[in-house]
Amino acid sequence: MASSLTLFDVTVPLFRKGMKTLKHILEKGEAYAKENGISTNDVVNWKLAEDMKPLTFQIQTASNTAKNTCVRVAKLELAVLDDNEETLEDLYKRIDTTLALLDEVEAKHKAAFEGKEDSEVVLVTRGTERKFTGQSYVQTFAIPNFYFHVTTAYNILRNHGVPIGKLDYLLG
Repeated sequence: MASSLTLFDVTVPLFRKGMKTLKHILEKGEAYAKENGISTNDVVNWKLAEDMKPLTFQIQTASNTAKNTCVRVAKLELAVLDDNEETLEDLYKRIDTTLALLDEVEAKHKAAFEGKEDSEVVLVTRGTERKFTGQSYVQTFAIPNFYFHVTTAYNILRNHGVPIGKLDYLLG
């Protein structure tokens, strides 16, 4: 008998893995900064391009996407996370808090995702309301958005000389 994947299966475990990858590459970025006499306060403000948001924003947005997917799709009420991180320590705490929230979702709310494939998800971005089904939100917005910001964080660190590679991204 073949098992079918649920919206939980294609979100929370992937988000957990991505947040662990962010922590891993951030640790490598911190080590690189210390080895090269770079202030870790500078690292959080690194950007890939001048008109892009900094590393801090990338981690906050990946975290928000993971958490808000659970809120929007499974209709859960989870802690609000303020986007006020300014240091590496703040970013580590943000990642750990997100991982704890995802663990809580798995332990207590996994069933809340069941049957939500066709439920309406409403997202307001830049003043525009967008409507999705649970499945289309996960497939066309949440997962691509999450990986965009994880990958951008990786690219920011790599662009600034942090010695990370594909396996750090995949296995970190």
